[in-house]
Amino acid sequence: MVVLVTNDDGYKTEGLHTLYRAARKVFGDEVMVVSPDKLQSSSGMSFTFHKPLRVEKINYNRMPCYTVSGTPADCVFMSIYHLFKHKVSMVLSGINEGMNAGLETVYSSGTISAAMFAAISEIPSIAFSKNLSPDMDQSEIDKNMNDSYENVVKILKNIKIRGFPKTIDMININLPLKINKKTEIKIVKTDKRVFDDIVIKNKDPNGKDYYWLYGTLRKDLDKNADLYNLFDGNITVTPIKLSTVEETHLKTLSKIFT
Repeated sequence: MVVLVTNDDGYKTEGLHTLYRAARKVFGDEVMVVSPDKLQSSSGMSFTFHKPLRVEKINYNRMPCYTVSGTPADCVFMSIYHLFKHKVSMVLSGINEGMNAGLETVYSSGTISAAMFAAISEIPSIAFSKNLSPDMDQSEIDKNMNDSYENVVKILKNIKIRGFPKTIDMININLPLKINKKTEIKIVKTDKRVFDDIVIKNKDPNGKDYYWLYGTLRKDLDKNADLYNLFDGNITVTPIKLSTVEETHLKTLSKIFT
């Protein structure tokens, strides 16, 4: 069986290498890496059906890897249905350079979507993301990712020993900016809104209007949800179930349409 490691930031990032090393520590030779050949952040669960994909087998900084000229979801699709022929037993996605907490980021994130497509394919999956400061340079980002290694190993060991929960489709894990011995793991729900969204209008050198989608972090955060607890310095673990349809919802709609 294969434990698949993937991401949306590309095969050169320290986050992917940290997750690969942690997965190898826990699962050994079962671990395989299939990653986009370039940055695919915020790609969501998009698939490349309008043009052919290229796959290349490489060894980058002592990490054997398949690179795919597509999205994170393409990487998982390719892994399950071609590269490893239905032998994928778990998918680990990340570690993303930036947090993926709150529904706005969860549904746009390529990191989350890779894990989500695995869950749709009935394969247990975990998405890992790291809250980073916008003013960090690449060396600081790399060190920050390395500092998360032991915590990721601990999380994966718990999953290996106790098993992936059968009633949960996937798990979303966010690591705080700073991790130390006092860092706690909080099991929390997903917050709804992340940003106060705005559209910035400006003019290009030719005098034509252009627009930039932007948002500032909300301040009124739910203390029982992921964003608040992540910013409070905790590791947040959030269960995600793909189907949100409840019997009561079906009955409510039946009153409208029948």
